[in-house]
Amino acid sequence: MIAASPARRRFALVSALFALAIPTVVAATVAQIDTGGATVSEQAVRLEAPVGDIVTVYNSGELSTNTEAAAVAAAQQAGADFTIRQAASIAMQRITRGDATVQEAPATMSIPMGTTVFDADVIGTIMGRDASAAVSATSLVMSSGTAALRGAEAGDVVTLRSAFGAEVDFAIGAVIADEITGGTELLITPEGAQRLNLSRKSSVVMWGFESREAMNQALSDNGLVSTSIRIRRSWDPFDPDSGLGMARTKELLGEFAYRVNANGSVTQEASWQAANLPSGRRSIGIGIVARCHLVIEPALEAAFAEIAQRGLHTVFDVGDANSAGGCHNPRFNRLANSSSIGFLSRHSWGMAIDTNTVGSCQGCAPPNIATRTGGCEAVRILRKHGFAWGGNYLTPDGMHFEYVGEPRDQLPYPSRYCPNIVDDSVGSDTLVITQRATLFDDAGISPE
Repeated sequence: MIAASPARRRFALVSALFALAIPTVVAATVAQIDTGGATVSEQAVRLEAPVGDIVTVYNSGELSTNTEAAAVAAAQQAGADFTIRQAASIAMQRITRGDATVQEAPATMSIPMGTTVFDADVIGTIMGRDASAAVSATSLVMSSGTAALRGAEAGDVVTLRSAFGAEVDFAIGAVIADEITGGTELLITPEGAQRLNLSRKSSVVMWGFESREAMNQALSDNGLVSTSIRIRRSWDPFDPDSGLGMARTKELLGEFAYRVNANGSVTQEASWQAANLPSGRRSIGIGIVARCHLVIEPALEAAFAEIAQRGLHTVFDVGDANSAGGCHNPRFNRLANSSSIGFLSRHSWGMAIDTNTVGSCQGCAPPNIATRTGGCEAVRILRKHGFAWGGNYLTPDGMHFEYVGEPRDQLPYPSRYCPNIVDDSVGSDTLVITQRATLFDDAGISPE
């Protein structure tokens, strides 16, 4: 048996922690508990915190009324508590500690922060009392990975920009382990979200159900088992094609400041581009020329070299990749015409490459990569070299491969297209990897 990778060990530890319902807190300070009013039609019930089993239900884009209604019905059928999660990228201006500046965005720019909104009672139930005690209308929780990236501490003040451009201050009530926060960078209450004019339903979150079997039956009975709706269970095997959250992306590829221009284009911090991107497009193998992040270039080159060595290069439409694909393309999806609140594309980091833009276009099902001879083998090679594939997104995006920084070819997840072929000789450590630590890490970042 080969040794488990750091990622596998990390997720194995997380699974064990939550199986035992043991909260892990990195740092905390005293903050007032603001219970406020419940944000859903049924008051959340406080269970022994944090609960172990959690289910999230969502669709592509903003949560639809139909998906919300069906998920709420499923929760009620299964005897579960539930809430509606909100999420987006929020523009951060600075972090201060007394009179000292810890971090500040360049003039006219902001720093993106993936943000999740939950009622304080819900935070206490699914993340623990240390987290719920740290949030109010004027205070928030910051994940430990995000805090470490910028040297932030509990007690610091974070200045965010509202949807209308006003600067709004929040105290960091606590710094909590990413495994507890589910990967989101910032955690705020609905009252805090109102100060930012953030209103964007993202998913229905359920817990406290009678049993996993009852929950699964309720999801099926209410029409939620569908290729257009994603169900994430905290006990599910880890999905090899799930992307990185914003905190992990910044850790691997760096953090930049940005500005959304009047025409919708994005201007990035010049120093970040100079340090992390080549000056222009260049060859990365099998005839593809692209401008990709310097960290991912070697992984792409190695993957394409193996693909070429196995004679699988014809799976890819090189002309598509060179004319309409590529890697780096900074984009921001505004919410409510706001340049402060929205979603940043992973292409903004130059971490994703698009290839077969016609036959494996967004929405093409099945993607032509999956149907071509050797196509799934090529997909699995890219997974082995640290890339997730978009062919299994809710809206299939088979042209899209994005960097995740760890091998994903031996994760036993029942993918719709191109499932992995797991080598039993690798060992059974993959079986303990679950979704729990990444349930909320999609806040503010999208593959498109």
